[in-house]
Order: sequence, then C-alpha cells, then structure tokens
Amino acid sequence: GGSRPLAQGGQPMEFKSVVGWRRSIRFFEPWRAVEREKVQCILEAIYRAPRVLEVDFVRVLVVERDRLAPAQMQALKTPTTTAQLDMAPVYVFFYADVSMLESALDGANFRELIRLGVLNPSHGWDERFVSETAIPYLRALVEDQDRAPLRPPSAGEGTGPMVSRETLRLARTAIGIAQEYALLAAFDQGLAAQLSGVSVNAARTILGIPDTWIPSSPMLLGYHGESREAGGQRPREPFE
Repeated sequence: GGSRPLAQGGQPMEFKSVVGWRRSIRFFEPWRAVEREKVQCILEAIYRAPRVLEVDFVRVLVVERDRLAPAQMQALKTPTTTAQLDMAPVYVFFYADVSMLESALDGANFRELIRLGVLNPSHGWDERFVSETAIPYLRALVEDQDRAPLRPPSAGEGTGPMVSRETLRLARTAIGIAQEYALLAAFDQGLAAQLSGVSVNAARTILGIPDTWIPSSPMLLGYHGESREAGGQRPREPFE
C-alpha cells in the first residue's frame, strides 16, 4: 500500500536507488503528518524482516509527536537530540523482548516451521533434531553464566533482571535488522527518517515499557524539510 517515489522516467524506485538515497535526515516538515498507510507499510516491512533463531524478539511502538505533553517531549531529549525531535511528527520506537528466547525453549516454533516445510529434512530438521539439538542449544544460550544486567544502572532506577550476554547479543541483532528494514521502507515510501538518540529511561517511563524489553535508537519519521541532497552523504572509509 501507499504510493512509491518515482525515479527518472516515471518508474518506481529500485532497491539500489532506495539504498543510495537513504541518509540521516534532521530537517522535517513539522506540520505535515505521515499517512497511516505509509506507517503501516513500514511496520509490515519490519514484520517480514528475518528473525534471529526464529524468535519473535522485536517490539515496535509508533508515537505521534503531538500526542506527547511538553514535559514528556522535554524529558525525551538528549544534548544531541533537540530540534529534530520537535520537527519529526512520528517516532518509531524499537525494543527487543529478551524473555522471548526463553519462551522458545519448547520448540513449538521450530516444529511449526518443519510442518510448513520451511526447515528442511534435507538439513537434518526433524522432531529428534528439535528435541536433542535445537532446544538444548537455545537453553545453553539462555543459561550461559556470562551474564549482564538488562540495562545499566541509573539514579533511582533498578537495572532489571540479569540475562546472558548471548541473549543480549541476539536481541540487539534482531533490533538492528528491524531498524534497517524500517529505514529502507521509509525511504521507499518517499519519507525522511533518522535513527536518533533519546533518553532511554524517560521513554521507558512515558511508554510503560516492560522490564524485559531492551531499547535501541528510535526512528524519527516525516517528510523532508529540505532536499534529499541537502541531507548529505556521510564520508566513508575507502571501500578497500
């Protein structure tokens, strides 16, 4: 759903064009709302993204800027994230629910994928493999004794439960994949976007985030307040 931006000759943008146009945009048209169907396209792209170990880690919340109180807006800001928060009309928050890895220990998801032919017998997938190999592997990740607090300590806040570093690694990988799908889907819809820092603790309080969810950078979303070229491609190291 939603219209796609057109390249020269009136043809829909191809994948390479979307990748080439993608850059962090910090100027948005603050008065221009983002159509609900375009937000839906972004969410469906995230929904279709690869899942790490077939675990449903990713949780996404869409927040309309104008539904936040001024005090909440101010609390979200960091020293480097100010004007762009004021301008972007939509924020897409990304989280990973680390408890989902433990929920996958029954192997039900693997068994369903075997039934559907997604996990192939030619690669060794059968009931015995699930019971004797896949589930013990997941359990070892969950129970690994190299553990860390779910979030760093802060004044007046607990750190949350201790989880294995392997769980954190997998959860953060899942968020990163979801963020990239979201960014490319946004630019494919002719929108502007940026992954931006906010106050993690303020966001958790404002949004009522459960203790088992770990955060990452939200995506600011809107329409370009300047030309695409003005956003600037950041310098890169030599390709070699």
